[in-house]
Amino acid sequence: MEKIRTLVEEALKGGYDYEIYLERKKKTMIETSEETLENLLRAEDFGVGIRVFKDNKMGFAYTTDLREESVKEALKVAKEICSITPPDEGFVLENCQNWGCKESYYDQEGLKKPVEEKIELLISLEKKAKEIDSRVKGVRKTSLKEIELHLLCLNSCGLFYEYKGTWYSSMMALLAEEDQDQSISYEFIGSRSLSNMPFDSMVEEVVFKATSLLKPSSFETKKMPVILYRDASAMLLEAFSPIFLGDSLVKGKTFLKDKKEQKVFSEKLTLLDDGTMQGGFMSLPVDAEGYPTQKNVLVKDGVFKGFLHSTYSAIKSKEKPTGNSIRESFKGLPSSGITNLYIQPGDVSLEEMLKDQPEVFLITELMGLHTVDPVSGDFSLGASGVIYNKGKRSMSVRGVVIGGNIKDLWGSIVEVGNDLRFYGNVGSPSLYIKELTVGG
Repeated sequence: MEKIRTLVEEALKGGYDYEIYLERKKKTMIETSEETLENLLRAEDFGVGIRVFKDNKMGFAYTTDLREESVKEALKVAKEICSITPPDEGFVLENCQNWGCKESYYDQEGLKKPVEEKIELLISLEKKAKEIDSRVKGVRKTSLKEIELHLLCLNSCGLFYEYKGTWYSSMMALLAEEDQDQSISYEFIGSRSLSNMPFDSMVEEVVFKATSLLKPSSFETKKMPVILYRDASAMLLEAFSPIFLGDSLVKGKTFLKDKKEQKVFSEKLTLLDDGTMQGGFMSLPVDAEGYPTQKNVLVKDGVFKGFLHSTYSAIKSKEKPTGNSIRESFKGLPSSGITNLYIQPGDVSLEEMLKDQPEVFLITELMGLHTVDPVSGDFSLGASGVIYNKGKRSMSVRGVVIGGNIKDLWGSIVEVGNDLRFYGNVGSPSLYIKELTVGG
């Protein structure tokens, strides 16, 4: 890093500020299907991203080759881009804190486990799924992804931080069958350490979802109470998370603009983003620009409290950074993003909510989430789940349509469940929605 710093400072004489972002990422991906290894991938990505600043202009370039001539070429490109970029008040370096080496979640034991053990683990999960319910006829895919990251960042005004971290995620796609009807469901989990991965609950959840959707009945369009099962609610929250980002505010792409301190949603809804959460999937000591991560309340009892900011979006919005600057890798620029985003749980069980109405639709899966419109809040999604009558299963439903606006949906929350669960860095309990149009 010192060699790169020296190269940068020698090349940037003449009033430039700079930021150096050095990253080494190792990834292992294991995939099994039908109790055999299907794919094993190991890859390593290593490189440096360099931002240069002058007179409220910014240039950026990166290289995966850290030899002197390659770094100099990247600097040349960054300077050229800087010279032709229009001035912007947000293009400045503001954080000058020297944090040194910081601690993060780093699972040495998980990294040391032989790949053969990890393959056997995935195969054992497939076997467990088949043991739980005889209607499980096959597992299309079970995967385990392991990421090891080493990160260093410094800038010309004194910022420095360094940390190492690990991330694990797993997915299972399962096929259930009964009387020639088939149903496929998916489940995803994540953790910062292999030993804390909730593998058993992942298997139980995906078996429940796949088998509950077997032998569906026809359904006529009607308005009715709906319960968004916790993973369906979490996926919807993730799809609409851009509405809470400072970058969306700056670009005018969120309906929450000018809504701060106004009641926008149901008083039952409290929404938080917490980069300091113990064991959180995206809990980090500092964000991508070196600001300490923190617990941010986005919605409190239905009242919108504020946006998540990077340095740029904070300056443009005349706010303060919230510790929410993220970078996908050294190949990209920092932007505002979520850390551990979740809906605060209530104190009502899912079973209690299901008993409330003579007819209620428990939505266990949503399809087409990539089509939602975070700018307007509109959505039209495919849905599958189970109709309950006074707490008893009445029939399964597949391929119906739900549509509306997220502001209205979150504004119609009657109860919030106590079954909060995280799916990677997004979490939610089950939500009881007063009424929603379900299209047959």
